[in-house]
Amino acid sequence: MKSSITRVERRHLKDQIVEQLVSMILNGKLKQGDKLPPEHVLMKQFGVGRGSLREAIGALSLMGVLTVRPGHGTHVAYSPDGFITKPLSWGLMMAGREKVHELVEARTVLEQAIVGLAAQRATDEDIAEMRHHHAQLKAAKKAGRKAVQADLSFHTALAKASHNDILVRLLIGMRYLIRTWMEQKATAVGGYDLVKEEHEEILRAIEAHDVERAQSALRNHLDSVGERLARILISGKG
Repeated sequence: MKSSITRVERRHLKDQIVEQLVSMILNGKLKQGDKLPPEHVLMKQFGVGRGSLREAIGALSLMGVLTVRPGHGTHVAYSPDGFITKPLSWGLMMAGREKVHELVEARTVLEQAIVGLAAQRATDEDIAEMRHHHAQLKAAKKAGRKAVQADLSFHTALAKASHNDILVRLLIGMRYLIRTWMEQKATAVGGYDLVKEEHEEILRAIEAHDVERAQSALRNHLDSVGERLARILISGKG
């Protein structure tokens, strides 16, 4: 492994470490299940400090590319089954904060397509699943708990209701970034005060099989929070 690593430049250290590790996975030098060398060895090989290395490992762990288990080390979790979705997540994560507007735009375009198909194709079972996750979100909000997982599950169920496996995979490929979006929404841009009503409007439109209304509701749901989130992530201000 040592021969495959080059010392990184003193800028954007985390991104450069991520890029090298991802490249090693994609070209087969690191395979699923392989254990990475100890932290002190990687620090020496990359020529970086502990903080930068841990940021990179942490980012790849959040994306599901690596697994970190105390006492067992860090292993490659990448599977060929994720080939369609993993590169999308890697590319978006490495794009940087200046690309957050493009993330907002990409998610809106993707989910507009999803909700349009869902309005046409959703079955009673699909709608029941969305209603279930919507109820969980409302319960979490009422109890003062984080509603992020219920929110994410609602949008995943919405994607499944499109009955287009490629669109589902694309949304799943963005799930780590979308979850970060939702975490920021929960803490920085007014929380979930309007989400219940916005999800309800999306559901009603899908139940009525009204494509235009469903797309309008989804767009309104994403646009208001997305623009505020973009301003916060880029400028650091609310």
